[in-house]
Amino acid sequence: MLLQILTYTHHLTTMLFGIFLSAFFLGVKQNKKNVCILLGGGAVSGLFFLICNTVFGSLFTEAVYPIFVHLPLFLLLVFYYRFRWLPSIISIMTAYLCCQFSNWAGIFALSLSGLEWVYYLVRIIVTVAVFAFLSRYLCQTTALLFAKSDRELYILGAMPFVYYVFDYSTTKFSMLLYSGNKVVVEFLAFAMCISYVIFLFVYFQEYELKNSAEQYGQLTNMQLNSLHSEIEQVRSSEHRMKILRHDMRHHLAAIQTFISQQEPERALDYIQEINKQYDDTVIHSFCRNELLNSVLSIYQTRFAENQIVFDVQIQTSQTLCCSEMTFCAILSNLLENAMHAVTKLPEEKRIVHLSIFEKGNHLLILQKNPASETPVFSNGIPVTTAKNHGIGVQSVIYYVEKEHGQYQFYMEGEDFVVRIIL
Repeated sequence: MLLQILTYTHHLTTMLFGIFLSAFFLGVKQNKKNVCILLGGGAVSGLFFLICNTVFGSLFTEAVYPIFVHLPLFLLLVFYYRFRWLPSIISIMTAYLCCQFSNWAGIFALSLSGLEWVYYLVRIIVTVAVFAFLSRYLCQTTALLFAKSDRELYILGAMPFVYYVFDYSTTKFSMLLYSGNKVVVEFLAFAMCISYVIFLFVYFQEYELKNSAEQYGQLTNMQLNSLHSEIEQVRSSEHRMKILRHDMRHHLAAIQTFISQQEPERALDYIQEINKQYDDTVIHSFCRNELLNSVLSIYQTRFAENQIVFDVQIQTSQTLCCSEMTFCAILSNLLENAMHAVTKLPEEKRIVHLSIFEKGNHLLILQKNPASETPVFSNGIPVTTAKNHGIGVQSVIYYVEKEHGQYQFYMEGEDFVVRIIL
């Protein structure tokens, strides 16, 4: 009698575990209304299970379990709760996979005690405990994951799908798993390896997209900051021009006085001094490419704030022969690394040289700065063990290789040099 009660209680808790967890994984709110709806669905499925188990036996009932439990649950999630079909299937299969917690615990308890009622009792306790934990701590995470695009969901659902098919094929429709066949036993591990490799491949592609978006955001911020700096320069230049225009008649009178006094050299010196004041009002442009100008303007300002001399030579067309975002990402990393390197030096040694030339269909970047200490090279690449360092160099290499370019890092006397061809 006790064994029969525990058996039916186990089947009931396992079924409700799958139904509620499948819904909660998708983001169904855990309120009274939804609990009643899911309980109603569970009651209908439970009734079919009871009738089928009584008439046809447990083996047949377990084999057709997906028809009267999983299928109605899928229809409820899709047509009533309006979830997409793919996340609904994955959620059901994930909940089915989570049943393995209680299954293993029950088998372990059975192997220790040899008593069947202990197996069912342990499964009931573990099922309730796992449900309480997952519904409280995991469902918000899975709701966000299952809302992602179908492309990502195929990867997330690969392992639950493989386990679902494997378990029904080898334990419900047959007993292959317990036959001792090595191919069958090792298949699940094989499937896990395949799923993990596919996951790594897709994850890397998503990482590339995310990295590109972050770089685009950084460059956009640079452009906005550069635009802000240029506006401030224009305002400053306008103010100085007003002062110079106001003082122009005084300057002309002074020049006239020098000439009338037969002092042309003093007049020329005075004119040169005025020219210098006008030169200060001119806004400097490095090249004809706006995005490249923005990046260089930002770092010119940052270098000036750190008392670093910035020696720049640029010869490029308005349109670069490679991706502007990639090129500016490389340049930003180079200048950022150079700035951090020379700030460790005395002020009189702080200088960064940058040359960019366009030849044919290629761009040449040559960046040079004095080094406070000789870097360690591994396979021609500078390496460091310092925390949060070395990321810039890896980023440069990544973007250069992405453009099928060439890079070279080396020391030239006391100067660290980077040469890049794109």
